[in-house]
Order: sequence, then C-alpha cells, then structure tokens
Amino acid sequence: MPQRVVGRLQLQGYADSSQTRDQANCVGSATLCSLRQSDRRLVEMAQPKLAAKYMDSLLGDYAAARKKLVGNFIKRSNVAVVYMCFERMEMIHRAIPAILRSDGLADFDLFISQDGGAPSIFDDKALSIPSGTQYVYIHHPANLCTGLHHYFVKAFAFDIMGYDTLLVVEEDNVIHQQALQLLHRMSELSISEPKIGIVSLLDMDMSPFLDPAHYAEGLIRTVGAMGHLWVFGLHRSKYEAARGHLRDYYLVIKGHDYRMKHEPPLRDAIEGLLREKGIEDTSVLSQDRWFINSMALSGFAQRYQTLFRFFQPIGYYGLHFQMNESHFFGLFGRGMFNGRINPAAVFDVTKDPAHAAAMKATVRARLETLYNKYWGGLPPPEELVNDTFHGLLEGRLNGREAVQEIMSGPKNPPPTNLGMQE
Repeated sequence: MPQRVVGRLQLQGYADSSQTRDQANCVGSATLCSLRQSDRRLVEMAQPKLAAKYMDSLLGDYAAARKKLVGNFIKRSNVAVVYMCFERMEMIHRAIPAILRSDGLADFDLFISQDGGAPSIFDDKALSIPSGTQYVYIHHPANLCTGLHHYFVKAFAFDIMGYDTLLVVEEDNVIHQQALQLLHRMSELSISEPKIGIVSLLDMDMSPFLDPAHYAEGLIRTVGAMGHLWVFGLHRSKYEAARGHLRDYYLVIKGHDYRMKHEPPLRDAIEGLLREKGIEDTSVLSQDRWFINSMALSGFAQRYQTLFRFFQPIGYYGLHFQMNESHFFGLFGRGMFNGRINPAAVFDVTKDPAHAAAMKATVRARLETLYNKYWGGLPPPEELVNDTFHGLLEGRLNGREAVQEIMSGPKNPPPTNLGMQE
C-alpha cells in the first residue's frame, strides 16, 4: 500500500487558489471539480513521476481523496457512470450529449474523468451541459495515460466513492439511449453468475443474422478477451475479488511512461508479472488485457456481452486505431441498434437450448436469402451456416463483413468462415 498522507493529500500544491475555491463551492448543480495544476515546478517534473505521486496520494487516503476529487458532491445512487476522455474534441462533442440523452440517467451518478496533459474539454465553450444536470467533472493534473487512468476509474468508483456498480464509456463511443440501463441490468445479472466478471456492449455488428424481435435483450457468454472493452460495466463483488491482481499491474506500471510499454524496461516488467501470475500469453501488455486476465485469475473467465450493438464506435484515429475514416467505418459500420428494449427483460440465451436452435434457424434463413440473391440460388454451405452461428454465439462475428463478402458474388470455392474475429 502507498504511504498514507495526512491532511489534504498534499494535492493542494497541484491546484491554484481559484480552482480550490471552485472545488469547495461546487458551483450550481454541476460539480466542476477540475484538478488542473498551474505550478511551474510541477510542469518541470516528468509526467510519469507526477502521475505516480498523484495516484499514490489519492490511494493513500480515500476520505481525503473523495473530498479533493468531488468536493461537496452527495451520492444519489449506488451506480457510477464514468465517461473517460482526453482530447479528441470532435468525438467528445458527440459522446457526451449521447450520455446526457440516456434514459434513466437521473438514477445514476455521472462523472467525467479527463486525463491530464490537454486543455479542459470545457475551455473552448463549445461543449454545453444543460442546466440542472447533476455531474462531477474531474480534470487530472497529470497525464495518467490509459494504464493509470483505467486503474483510477475503478479505484475511484469502488474504493474512494463506495459504489456498487461501475459503468464506463470511453471517449470515442456514442451510446444508445438505453445503453446505461442495459449495462446496469447486465451487471445485476452477473452477481449470481460465478464465472462472469465484466459485462460489455458488443463492438461488432452481428444484426444481419439476428431477429431483434426475440433477441434484442439477449446476452451471450464470451471468453474474456473477445471484443473491445469500449463500453463496459463491473459489479463491486467482481472488482473486490480481482483488486489484488489489478493493483499488482498498477505497481508495475506506475512511474513509467506507459506509452513505452512495448519497450524495455516497462515491457520486461509487465512480461515478468504475466509469467509470475502463470499467464502463458505474454505478448499482450495493455491494461485492458490485464483487466481481463485479473478477472480470469479471480475465477471470472467469461463476460456477458450483448447480441446487438448498443453504441456507435467513432474512434477511427487515436488510441485504438490509426486508420483512415473510410477504413474504420468499413470495418465497424456506422450503425447501432435503433429500436427500444425492456432492460428488465434481459436474458442469457445460452441457458435454454431452444434459443440456440431458433438463432441457428435465423442464421440459415438469412444466409439462404443472401445466396438466393447473390449466388444464383445456390444453398449456403453447411460449414458456413455452422461457422456463422458459432461466431455469433461466441461474439466474434462481424456481420457487416460477412454480408459484404457474400454480396461480392460467386467465387471458387464458396466463402466460409466469413467476418470472424480471431
């Protein structure tokens, strides 16, 4: 454990006096608790060292950290929604309004956590949050990078603030109006599932092979590493079981430039931790994979994932991808589920074989329709039917790619194993 710090966490040195007054007063209903620092001495410090000092100070005294981060904010809910962002303003300007349009948002506590090293998202005056909206804005004084930022969000929600459920939306995603309600219900269902840890919204579009009338509320069980964790949820019970493993990664990466995790010495340190934990694949060093590994090490090798996509990914450049816009949207598409669901009706399709049979019948019918139109009436190969069905149940089917491949017309041999993630 980091050394506990007495009093104000020594974070007063990170903030100027006007900022400290804002945190004390928490202007209006929007709690703007910005931790931007203006001390030149801190600017001269290496960011990894500043980030480590900042994080250790927060984690050393939860009560003081809470006062510093959220001021006089009073919890209204047991569920925290955290929007994580950095500096891609054109994406932030689309993502935050979508969150604010969410059904039932008043049932949750909303936080905006902006990494340090970039101007405040409110500085350009282009982003406006409606009057009366209850939220807390935190602008970190140091660039935490994704490794420390994600660790902060979990520790903040569960350890510092004491929430039961955490729902996370990353910077470059525009969520469905009911996405937060859906994630919350998924998290509730995960509590009694001994193998389920994380709950997440599907990143790919499998809708061409699904019947939304029957399966819009359906969930599948996927292996932990299947698909991106762009919009996800976690219950306190799962976090507490994995907390030690998550902290081990934090202790390894703090004080290092996380952007250099694929270079020594940080690469060697992370690989050493993976070997120490008995993880055979030491090639993936990222925080999200360690999150998944931590869940698996704690007995949660599976996660709940939606069958339909309840958000639109828009991050065609930046952290996740470095590709042109057309390539990104050619892969992921621009759409998401456009209907409405009953979050209380969410169910695990894997628990009843009848669901699997019905879903496979839909897959076959959709493939037959496509083959009739683009392959001159040929029946789809049985191997393709099986691969598409299993890809759907395992959450690795890119329905958009699969349809495009079939639409390209006759080939020799006919296509199989379409649109599958490895």
